[in-house]
Amino acid sequence: MYKCLLIFLVLFSSISAISKEKNDSLVAKELFEELRCLVCQNQSISESDAPLAKDLKLIIIEQLNEGKTKTEVKSFLVNKYGEFILFKPTFSLKNIFLWMSPIIFLIFGIFLTYRFYYFSSVNIQNSEKLTAFEKRKLKSILNKDVK
Repeated sequence: MYKCLLIFLVLFSSISAISKEKNDSLVAKELFEELRCLVCQNQSISESDAPLAKDLKLIIIEQLNEGKTKTEVKSFLVNKYGEFILFKPTFSLKNIFLWMSPIIFLIFGIFLTYRFYYFSSVNIQNSEKLTAFEKRKLKSILNKDVK
Protein backbone atom coordinates (compact mmCIF):
# COMPACT_ATOMS: atom_id res chain seq x y z
CA MET A 1 0.00 0.00 0.00
CA TYR A 2 2.75 2.44 0.96
CA LYS A 3 4.74 1.50 -2.12
CA CYS A 4 1.82 2.34 -4.38
CA LEU A 5 1.35 5.68 -2.63
CA LEU A 6 5.08 6.43 -2.90
CA ILE A 7 5.13 5.51 -6.62
CA PHE A 8 2.05 7.68 -7.21
CA LEU A 9 3.66 10.66 -5.42
CA VAL A 10 6.89 10.29 -7.39
CA LEU A 11 5.01 10.09 -10.71
CA PHE A 12 2.76 13.01 -9.82
CA SER A 13 5.68 15.23 -8.76
CA SER A 14 7.64 14.38 -11.91
CA ILE A 15 4.61 15.13 -14.12
CA SER A 16 4.00 18.46 -12.37
CA ALA A 17 7.70 19.32 -12.67
CA ILE A 18 7.61 18.55 -16.39
CA SER A 19 4.50 20.69 -16.91
CA LYS A 20 6.06 23.56 -14.90
CA GLU A 21 9.23 23.23 -16.98
CA LYS A 22 7.19 23.39 -20.21
CA ASN A 23 5.29 26.42 -18.92
CA ASP A 24 8.55 28.16 -17.94
CA SER A 25 10.05 27.46 -21.36
CA LEU A 26 6.97 28.94 -23.08
CA VAL A 27 7.15 32.05 -20.88
CA ALA A 28 10.88 32.29 -21.56
CA LYS A 29 10.31 32.12 -25.32
CA GLU A 30 7.66 34.83 -25.07
CA LEU A 31 10.07 37.02 -23.12
CA PHE A 32 12.85 36.36 -25.63
CA GLU A 33 10.55 37.72 -28.36
CA GLU A 34 9.32 40.73 -26.36
CA LEU A 35 12.74 41.99 -25.27
CA ARG A 36 15.17 43.91 -27.45
CA CYS A 37 18.85 43.06 -27.76
CA LEU A 38 20.69 46.12 -26.50
CA VAL A 39 23.60 45.46 -28.85
CA CYS A 40 21.66 44.80 -32.06
CA GLN A 41 18.76 47.14 -31.12
CA ASN A 42 16.40 46.02 -33.89
CA GLN A 43 16.40 42.35 -33.02
CA SER A 44 14.81 40.46 -30.20
CA ILE A 45 17.12 38.54 -27.93
CA SER A 46 15.86 35.30 -29.47
CA GLU A 47 17.13 36.43 -32.91
CA SER A 48 20.40 37.90 -31.69
CA ASP A 49 23.70 36.07 -31.38
CA ALA A 50 25.37 38.82 -29.33
CA PRO A 51 26.97 37.78 -26.03
CA LEU A 52 24.71 40.19 -24.13
CA ALA A 53 21.61 38.52 -25.62
CA LYS A 54 22.90 35.13 -24.45
CA ASP A 55 23.47 36.55 -20.98
CA LEU A 56 19.96 38.03 -20.94
CA LYS A 57 18.51 34.65 -21.89
CA LEU A 58 20.34 33.04 -18.98
CA ILE A 59 19.13 35.76 -16.60
CA ILE A 60 15.53 35.21 -17.74
CA ILE A 61 15.78 31.46 -17.30
CA GLU A 62 17.31 31.89 -13.83
CA GLN A 63 14.59 34.32 -12.80
CA LEU A 64 11.85 31.96 -14.01
CA ASN A 65 13.47 29.02 -12.21
CA GLU A 66 13.39 31.10 -9.01
CA GLY A 67 9.61 31.24 -9.43
CA LYS A 68 9.23 34.81 -10.65
CA THR A 69 6.42 35.71 -13.01
CA LYS A 70 6.73 37.19 -16.49
CA THR A 71 5.94 40.71 -15.26
CA GLU A 72 8.44 40.43 -12.41
CA VAL A 73 11.18 39.37 -14.84
CA LYS A 74 10.29 42.25 -17.19
CA SER A 75 10.32 44.81 -14.39
CA PHE A 76 13.68 43.46 -13.17
CA LEU A 77 15.19 43.88 -16.63
CA VAL A 78 13.62 47.34 -17.10
CA ASN A 79 15.06 48.45 -13.76
CA LYS A 80 18.47 47.12 -14.75
CA TYR A 81 18.66 48.18 -18.43
CA GLY A 82 15.96 50.82 -18.85
CA GLU A 83 12.72 50.84 -20.80
CA PHE A 84 14.58 50.68 -24.12
CA ILE A 85 14.85 46.92 -23.64
CA LEU A 86 11.11 46.56 -24.28
CA PHE A 87 9.91 46.45 -27.89
CA LYS A 88 6.54 47.80 -26.74
CA PRO A 89 7.10 50.57 -24.19
CA THR A 90 4.71 50.93 -21.30
CA PHE A 91 2.06 53.64 -21.21
CA SER A 92 3.15 56.18 -18.59
CA LEU A 93 3.39 59.93 -18.10
CA LYS A 94 7.08 59.75 -18.93
CA ASN A 95 6.40 58.64 -22.50
CA ILE A 96 2.88 59.91 -23.11
CA PHE A 97 4.09 62.01 -26.07
CA LEU A 98 5.33 58.82 -27.73
CA TRP A 99 1.85 57.32 -27.55
CA MET A 100 -0.10 60.49 -28.33
CA SER A 101 2.08 61.95 -31.10
CA PRO A 102 0.41 60.02 -33.98
CA ILE A 103 -2.99 61.35 -32.94
CA ILE A 104 -1.64 64.88 -32.48
CA PHE A 105 0.04 64.86 -35.92
CA LEU A 106 -3.12 63.47 -37.54
CA ILE A 107 -5.28 66.22 -36.04
CA PHE A 108 -2.70 68.86 -36.98
CA GLY A 109 -2.57 67.52 -40.56
CA ILE A 110 -6.35 67.57 -40.89
CA PHE A 111 -6.41 71.13 -39.54
CA LEU A 112 -3.74 72.31 -42.01
CA THR A 113 -5.48 70.60 -44.92
CA TYR A 114 -8.79 72.22 -44.00
CA ARG A 115 -7.22 75.67 -43.71
CA PHE A 116 -5.38 75.27 -47.02
CA TYR A 117 -8.50 74.27 -48.94
CA TYR A 118 -10.77 76.81 -47.20
CA PHE A 119 -8.48 79.79 -47.74
CA SER A 120 -7.58 78.79 -51.30
CA SER A 121 -11.25 78.61 -52.26
CA VAL A 122 -11.93 81.99 -50.57
CA ASN A 123 -9.01 83.56 -52.46
CA ILE A 124 -10.25 82.15 -55.77
CA GLN A 125 -13.72 83.54 -55.17
CA ASN A 126 -12.33 86.95 -54.20
CA SER A 127 -10.01 87.11 -57.19
CA GLU A 128 -12.86 86.54 -59.64
CA LYS A 129 -14.74 89.63 -58.41
CA LEU A 130 -12.95 92.56 -60.02
CA THR A 131 -14.43 96.02 -60.16
CA ALA A 132 -14.75 97.85 -63.47
CA PHE A 133 -11.80 100.06 -62.56
CA GLU A 134 -9.62 97.03 -61.77
CA LYS A 135 -10.58 95.35 -65.03
CA ARG A 136 -9.59 98.48 -67.05
CA LYS A 137 -6.32 98.77 -65.14
CA LEU A 138 -5.56 95.10 -65.72
CA LYS A 139 -6.28 95.45 -69.43
CA SER A 140 -3.99 98.43 -69.70
CA ILE A 141 -1.18 96.59 -67.92
CA LEU A 142 -1.60 93.54 -70.12
CA ASN A 143 -1.64 95.70 -73.27
CA LYS A 144 1.61 97.42 -72.24
CA ASP A 145 3.34 94.04 -71.90
CA VAL A 146 2.20 92.90 -75.34
CA LYS A 147 3.70 95.97 -77.10
